[in-house]
Amino acid sequence: MTKKSPGRAIALKALIAIEEEGAYANRILSSLFAQAHPEEREKGLATELVFGTLRQLNYLDHILQQLLTKNLSALPAAVREVLRLSLYQLIFTDHPAYAVVNEAVQLTKAGKYRGLANLVNGVLRAYLRRKESLTVPGFEQDPIGHLTIVHSHPRWLIERWVERWGMEETHHLVEANNTPAPLSIRTNTLLVSRERLLTLLTGAGIPAEPSPAVPEALRLATGRELTTTSWWEAGYFYIQDEASMLVAHLLAPRPGEVIADLCAAPGGKTTHLAQLMENTGRIYALDPYHHKTKLIADNARRLQIKIIETVTGDARAWCPDRPLDGVLLDAPCTGTGVLRRRPDIRWRRQLADLKELVVLQEALLNHGATLLKPGGRLVYSTCSIEWEENEGQIRHFLAAHPDFKVELPEHFASSVQGFRGAEGFLILPRNEEPDGFFMTRLVKLR
Repeated sequence: MTKKSPGRAIALKALIAIEEEGAYANRILSSLFAQAHPEEREKGLATELVFGTLRQLNYLDHILQQLLTKNLSALPAAVREVLRLSLYQLIFTDHPAYAVVNEAVQLTKAGKYRGLANLVNGVLRAYLRRKESLTVPGFEQDPIGHLTIVHSHPRWLIERWVERWGMEETHHLVEANNTPAPLSIRTNTLLVSRERLLTLLTGAGIPAEPSPAVPEALRLATGRELTTTSWWEAGYFYIQDEASMLVAHLLAPRPGEVIADLCAAPGGKTTHLAQLMENTGRIYALDPYHHKTKLIADNARRLQIKIIETVTGDARAWCPDRPLDGVLLDAPCTGTGVLRRRPDIRWRRQLADLKELVVLQEALLNHGATLLKPGGRLVYSTCSIEWEENEGQIRHFLAAHPDFKVELPEHFASSVQGFRGAEGFLILPRNEEPDGFFMTRLVKLR
């Protein structure tokens, strides 16, 4: 009998929690790892299976429906997830088919729907027999259906992107979203130079290279045990995408200034601002939830940053005791620029969410503008690529605030490697390139 895999069992628990409880993939995996204490190899397997299954969900369901005599939605969630998890392995990994099928049966028998183990066995063996005859929408005949099913994205999102970007660009987007996210880290230059950190990592057998876009950034081929190294504990680096790092550079805070980060958790951009300020001045870091402001404080402590003051509360109601030099508003958004990094978002978001978030972003932006002194800078950013959250939001703001102007530094454009418009910079995700992001800098004239 095949040895049971803790990684597969953890992946199944995570997928069930994501479907039934609305759990977030990264959080539920962290929780399950803390409970089960699996080996690093099994952690990697569970993560691969959960994220891969979520990325390919539409495609997996389309194939499964052709193998079932009843509707997939009629099955218990636990059985659906066993089938999805196992089919993902059969199609997208090199795991031996016999081991995958056997493990699927054992996982089903271990749950409360053990009576459906024969169904699971039959469906997976039917796939192995019939896989050459199963069909998917062809691109020429049904391009929207093809992008929706084969590249596994919500149809409403595909239709929006095709309308805005065209078929070819949308094809590039969905392909990029189904590749592993690139890995980069930000050197904490308060404690160590990028060159020294690069030497330490490569000397330990962790391949890395300098980023051409961000002076503190290193690009890594793997995240193997990064957070268990002594350099992590010493605060030498922070794991952060390059596009996210560019946001702090756009605000360009100076030593001694007073800055507010209105949506600061978990503190990546906040601590980067402090780094650029050479750990002098003051940064107010806001979040509505205490456990998140605690996370900001914990990150600041590890990085040996002293100038961050956390504030637990609604940023729309917060006011400092004097006007600020700068405000960072990395606004809550749909996250459509980071779907490869957080594949569960694509199934969680609906068009109604976009409309609600635009209202929240507008309120935060309007309030943030009131906090600045004349000449103060406000950087607005999102990890979304949706027009309403980005260019449309800034156009609306400028129409209502004639005392502000957009300021896009010429030297900054070469770092972004994206689209520069009148309202700001937009980065679209690409294979092995930074996440999708929008960012702009607004300056108060009077």
